[in-house]
Amino acid sequence: MARKKKKDTTELEKAFEKKWENPMKRPFLEKIVLNIGVGSGGEELERAATVLESITERKAVKTNSKINVKEFNLRKGRPIGTKVTVRGIDAEKLLKRLLIVNNNRMKRSSFDNYGNFGFGITEHITIPGIEYDNILGIWGLDVVGRIIRPGFRIKTRKQPKRAKIPKHHYVSRTEAQYFLKKNFGANIVERLELEFF
Repeated sequence: MARKKKKDTTELEKAFEKKWENPMKRPFLEKIVLNIGVGSGGEELERAATVLESITERKAVKTNSKINVKEFNLRKGRPIGTKVTVRGIDAEKLLKRLLIVNNNRMKRSSFDNYGNFGFGITEHITIPGIEYDNILGIWGLDVVGRIIRPGFRIKTRKQPKRAKIPKHHYVSRTEAQYFLKKNFGANIVERLELEFF
């Protein structure tokens, strides 16, 4: 049974390679978004923003609460987190650094059927090139990426008129997994095992 599954996977990968010969069907990494949810503003939020800026060398922006939650003392419009978006070649270099934290492993359930994927990093100091700073402390963060095909700009452009993207032009879950496996050396697993050093 396992041998048959391996054969099916190989055939699927060959189908993707054949599909990617068409330049309009060849997927690419559009962006990587790093996000830290703090829950409140002030010094904590500033420290979180500094952490993201040290990882990406880009300006972090604050994210605001969209709803009121009385139990958590959240008011609509208040800053509660920070994020940075990285695109292009810089996004590819950054993703390679971030994948090292989990030994290039990603959970199969971390993908959706629209080319999006995500994973968490529990301690930002495990990212290569980042050193511990006792003023900033240790932060966890979420990493979300998006894989698309050429032509997706028509969905968000302002002029001329926007248009819908047909379902077949989105990058499927299996295709996104193979894309990361081929281009970034990602190893897709069912679950991430904890490692003790």
